[in-house]
Amino acid sequence: MKRIVSLLLVSLIVLSFASCGVKQQNEVSSQTVSIVEYNKLVPEYASKGMIDTVIFPVGASVDEVVEHYNGDGPAIDEHGAHLSSSEESSEVDTSSETDSIAEISSEAVSIPELDDEIVYNLTIRGLDTGDRIIKMYAYDTRYFYYNASPMSGIAYIAQSIDSFGYMIGHSTYADIKGTIEAQPVSDKIASDDDMFFMVEPLVDSKMLSYQYGDYMLNFFFDSNDKLFYTTIYNVHVWTE
Repeated sequence: MKRIVSLLLVSLIVLSFASCGVKQQNEVSSQTVSIVEYNKLVPEYASKGMIDTVIFPVGASVDEVVEHYNGDGPAIDEHGAHLSSSEESSEVDTSSETDSIAEISSEAVSIPELDDEIVYNLTIRGLDTGDRIIKMYAYDTRYFYYNASPMSGIAYIAQSIDSFGYMIGHSTYADIKGTIEAQPVSDKIASDDDMFFMVEPLVDSKMLSYQYGDYMLNFFFDSNDKLFYTTIYNVHVWTE
């Protein structure tokens, strides 16, 4: 009888530990799920043709972009909105970058011809695509527009610094795909044509594409699945 009672007690203890283990696993699983927070910045900016760390959106005036980076245009905030006189004064006082830009050139610079190149903060030169588009460098941002119709504005933007809270060289393919609520419209190995904005396209790069209204947002990852570029364009304008 004692042996039977002992066996029953041992069985109860084992079942108790097993139930605790299941409960702990469920708690860990729920904690893991709760860690994933969808990135609200992505739809908020991409639906307007914007990357959050780029001053100008897709469709912005080419003249305004050139004037801004050459220090000749009106002062604007980080989202491309014009500052008032008081805000402009405050911006100049607190931003050494704005001061340095203004010192580089005090003369208005018109958009140069395709074969011209200007040595300012913004460099403009043509791409080898039958003179169809022009690329403009501005620090870590590259703007593109159609040479034949500059009035249509900026058609494509490529950004090589942190954006939407994701870190270049650190954020992974899984990080980004796991924190964007929408499903990608394209999830593939990027072609050289997809990476036209790079002098030397990276081999075996992955490309995630998400569409928000008229705009296509793309994330590019190297062979180690680390983010190295973010781009955006208007699907009705950009046809390359």
